[in-house]
Amino acid sequence: MTAKHLPRILLLAVISIVAMFQTAAASTYGADTLRLDRGWEFSRHDSIAWLPATVPGVVQYDLMRHGLLPDHNYRLQEAQTQWPEELDWDYRLTFSLSEKQLHSPRAVLVVEGLDTYATVLLNGTAILESRNMFVGKEVEINHLLRREGNELLIRFRSPMKEVRPLRARDGFDYPADNDHHPEKLSVYTRKAPYHYGWDWGPRLVTTGIWRPISIRFEGNVSFASRPEVNYTLAEHAQVDCFFPLRWNGNVPSSAQLQLSLYSPGGRLVHRDRLTVAGGEERCRTSFIVTTPDRWMPNGSGLPLLYTLRAELQDPSGEILQSYSTKIGFRTVEFVREADAHGHSFFFRVNGEPLYMRGANYIPGTMMLPTRTEAYWEELFRSITDANMNMIRVWGGGIYEDDCFYELADANGILIWQDFAFACTPYPGDDDFLRNVREEADYNIRRLREHPSLALWCGNNEIREGLKYWGWQKRFDAATYSRFCTDYEKLFCELLPERVVALDPARSYIETSPDTANWGRPHTLAWGDSHYWGVWYGREPFGILRERIPRFMSEFGFESFPEYKTLKSFAREEDMQLDSPVMRARQKSSVGNEIILEYMRRDYAEPQDFEDFVYKSLIMQGQGMRIGLEAQRAAKPFCMGSLYWQLNDAWPAISWSGIDYYGQWKPLHYQVRRAFEPVIIVPDVEKGTITIVSDAPEAKGEDRMALRVEPIGFDGRRYPAFWIRGVEVDRQQPTVLPFAIDEWLPMEMRRNTLLRLSLVEDVGEAYGEGWASTLYYHYAPKELDLPTDPNVSQRLCRTGDKTWELVLHSPSLVKDLFIEVDVLGAQFSDNAFDLLPDEERILTITLPVADAARPTVRLRHL
Repeated sequence: MTAKHLPRILLLAVISIVAMFQTAAASTYGADTLRLDRGWEFSRHDSIAWLPATVPGVVQYDLMRHGLLPDHNYRLQEAQTQWPEELDWDYRLTFSLSEKQLHSPRAVLVVEGLDTYATVLLNGTAILESRNMFVGKEVEINHLLRREGNELLIRFRSPMKEVRPLRARDGFDYPADNDHHPEKLSVYTRKAPYHYGWDWGPRLVTTGIWRPISIRFEGNVSFASRPEVNYTLAEHAQVDCFFPLRWNGNVPSSAQLQLSLYSPGGRLVHRDRLTVAGGEERCRTSFIVTTPDRWMPNGSGLPLLYTLRAELQDPSGEILQSYSTKIGFRTVEFVREADAHGHSFFFRVNGEPLYMRGANYIPGTMMLPTRTEAYWEELFRSITDANMNMIRVWGGGIYEDDCFYELADANGILIWQDFAFACTPYPGDDDFLRNVREEADYNIRRLREHPSLALWCGNNEIREGLKYWGWQKRFDAATYSRFCTDYEKLFCELLPERVVALDPARSYIETSPDTANWGRPHTLAWGDSHYWGVWYGREPFGILRERIPRFMSEFGFESFPEYKTLKSFAREEDMQLDSPVMRARQKSSVGNEIILEYMRRDYAEPQDFEDFVYKSLIMQGQGMRIGLEAQRAAKPFCMGSLYWQLNDAWPAISWSGIDYYGQWKPLHYQVRRAFEPVIIVPDVEKGTITIVSDAPEAKGEDRMALRVEPIGFDGRRYPAFWIRGVEVDRQQPTVLPFAIDEWLPMEMRRNTLLRLSLVEDVGEAYGEGWASTLYYHYAPKELDLPTDPNVSQRLCRTGDKTWELVLHSPSLVKDLFIEVDVLGAQFSDNAFDLLPDEERILTITLPVADAARPTVRLRHL
């Protein structure tokens, strides 16, 4: 296996990006903690051969690392990586303690996540059982510890063998069609659904210690569980704190709890010092923060965070345990109510309706522990740079790592959190519901303190499946009735009850989409929509200007990744649309052929496979931008655009805007443009130009001017047209007439474009530009584009990792896409139209310092 074929985690030294964001500190319990992350071994349960293991980690990663399992990412090797799911696996660790640790009043084994069915033994005694990947556990272990030679053994059972009896009991397979195995066992196991396969990814049913494991040593008094911090917010904030306490060993007569709150700038805002009598099991306190700084979403202000720190101290002042968390003072209201159109679906943040701009997020790898802090920072840089303010954590994945939500807090990204259920009915028996209740309680408590968390959603598309996916015909009446009854138990009773009990300030919706169905356009006025008429329905991109929902929570279109990403998993002989490798890489049911079908509608026939790949990328970005801009232009009827999908879990042919190596596809650049604070949306069919603003500084009194410049593809310039006195308002788009016949006569429409620019109207002069867009009257294949534009380029080093690229052409270069021969390279801009005689200066950032001069390749129509 060569370096280029290793999983991405093994290439992190090559492709990781420097941290660019300050991470909000996690909610932490400070104490004497022994991290159990080194010295582990793993083995097949039926073997005596032990090998070094990575913890946190999974069996499949270590098997690849030891050369015992091929990389599932490469060519057709996915099929050869399935056998570990049928086996039982053991992990073991021998560790020692200090005298102080051994004699601490309380020792607790903290297991943050086991994947999935496991028994934990300490020095031969079973102390813990796991049957849910999403639930962390703690267990007191003082009575089993010794100074030397402690052995921790974790025995994992096959997730396939564990639940086969349940399938036999039911006597049928659930319609879990994304589960890429003849036996649809995934529904029985509380584990990441996408591990079993999906329509954008492989199957890799992992096993292992996937989150950290440690021993926490506590003093005579400690926090019995995670403290609770709540607030009510009007002009001022009242902060209410509840600290559950546990007294260990020799109970002292009292203890001290010091509570400090610091402003976003580090200034001490409030301090309490409370005395707690020995044996007291709880401590409460409240205080007022006068006119606190508000946490604001990205693009609306600064995501300002306060720091709360609580310290438990013994009578001498020694800190026994500490707790720290971030507080973002804000209000988020989810509004779904009947109106003149149907049912609204929007968010009001700090008292104002806010248009949500974002995407659906999936886990970025099949082997979850391989993700690093650098990976998360790179991801959130891409999110914020694209002007997003919301991410939907999709239900076929996981409840993400703490780092994910901390970065969302720090960067002003609101989170729509699905519970981990997607696209199939689930069991509703008492044992399954008890398991889910434990999962919900654990994750609600873990995530509820984050200001970024905006909404809980029960599942992805299951209600829609029950209504529209043909399950009524596929199963007998009794089985279908059971599906519906179990759905009600799980998503209409259990999960909303747990949200109300543990996180009452946040809203819960049972499913997404809630009512609207893309095959029934009249329902689009009712709540959120997953619109798949484009792609599965083979409707033209232009339909997205008409099919506007109240909130677009999914829509998308596939593309291939760029050519160098294909080369990371394929050989030259595989570079054909119908090769076995490309067919296997395409997981969508409608296949690669649909990309070619759409391409032939608007683009010239691809010259070869490389040209096909390039055009698929350009087409995806341009087509999706039509929908994103049309949805924003329909504000306030439509109040959100979350496209499918943000990222990839392997080097994929998929709907993503960011590929597996963190590289922006043209889609992500077009998303950044469509999500600019102010955009101009021309619609020749309606005869309108709509100006949309989400800019916080844009108010009704702002007066602007629209400049319309005809520009010939050959560089010819024509006199500009002006519309003056244009008013821009955040709440209501401005609609202007599109005088196409005046601005672009019929004889010019195949060789001339219009540049529309919004600039400040300041009397006789025109000030700062606020927005700009280009209008072409015809699809690319119908334009008279220059056949061989003369593009000059100049590349020079500007830093350890950065290069400046200067481009110029005397004629139009349409859909210019710049590629370099380095995985993980980033561009300040890309996938744009280079206008005649207008120089563009770009920055290329390479993933490693002092790399050789990159080879630059330009592709265009």
